[in-house]
Amino acid sequence: MNRELTLLRYGLIVIPALITMHIQEYADYELFTLHLLILLLLVVMEGQLPLAFRALLSGIEMLFTAWLCIQYGPLMIFPAISSLLLYSQLKPRLVPVVFITVHLIALNTAFHSSSQLAIASINLAFLLAACLMVLLHRAKHGQAETLFLYDELRKRHFELDEARTRLQQFAAQVENTAQSEERVRIARQLHDDIGHRLIRVKMMMEAAIHTLPSSPDTGMALMVQIRDQLAASMDDMRAAVRRINYAPQLEGAYALDRLLEETGRDTGIVTSYKVEGMPFQLYPSLQVVLYKNAREAITNGLRHGKATAISIRLGYSPNEVIMEISNNGLVPDDKNRLQSRSGMGLKGMEERTSLVGGTLELRLEPEFTLITRLPVYKHPEIL
Repeated sequence: MNRELTLLRYGLIVIPALITMHIQEYADYELFTLHLLILLLLVVMEGQLPLAFRALLSGIEMLFTAWLCIQYGPLMIFPAISSLLLYSQLKPRLVPVVFITVHLIALNTAFHSSSQLAIASINLAFLLAACLMVLLHRAKHGQAETLFLYDELRKRHFELDEARTRLQQFAAQVENTAQSEERVRIARQLHDDIGHRLIRVKMMMEAAIHTLPSSPDTGMALMVQIRDQLAASMDDMRAAVRRINYAPQLEGAYALDRLLEETGRDTGIVTSYKVEGMPFQLYPSLQVVLYKNAREAITNGLRHGKATAISIRLGYSPNEVIMEISNNGLVPDDKNRLQSRSGMGLKGMEERTSLVGGTLELRLEPEFTLITRLPVYKHPEIL
């Protein structure tokens, strides 16, 4: 029994006893005090005896409070109700029912000489107290189940957070492995293709040096070939360097920021980036969808809309993350085809978004805007 119920038990015993002593006159108040102390002793023994003796103690207290009702009047019904707080917690459930029945019979026997109104009032008060105890135990049981579910939820939350951390680490390892393989492939390409081409250019340069004095036309033709070979080598070199440096770490807003920065640097268009709300770590699958949708939308805006300005707005909320990509390019004439998501990579973006439970929306005014809405499963930290 918790502290609140224990204090209630003492209150149901002491307060009615004091009121009884004030309004009733007894020949021997010392004997009344002794009986009250005996009842309080039974209450104190409740916390000292093993659980196996609780039923015996409840039976003794139940009969003793019924006897007190015979000796000292109707107000002793409240100490009787206090014993109800004890045996209503006994297991199994049938035991409290038996005790309530026996206790009610004992109380009716104690008050058999009282008026019908007094007996009816006493029975009603006792039954109401019994009903309240049933409701109290149900609420306590529901609270225990709630605490259990809360602990389970907290455990699952920690497990999910740990799994997400492992998934992110695994994704980083996979990405690092892929980058290492790409670097090895690029190094092989530099050695096999560009290296051999440069050797060939060197040999052609030597042939041109010997040919130019005697045959200027042939020498100039060799020089043109050398120029073309060097230009192709430079293009291959730039592509290789770009692949080495291009390693977007999927970190939500930062990846989109770099994507816009690279687009503006390579194409010369005006770009802007805005974040609303409090950013938080997204799952890798959501980061992939946002990044690929943004890249596809930017490519479509440049290629089909001839856009000169592109902006990205990323909004964070507790339930979803919203990415809006707007451009000032031309809107396609066939708007029905556009709304049906056919062509221009829109169908692929919609399928990619739906795989993670998101939606894809189009807004044509005031600018062509592609809106990606993704649900997030971010739970507040559980203490």
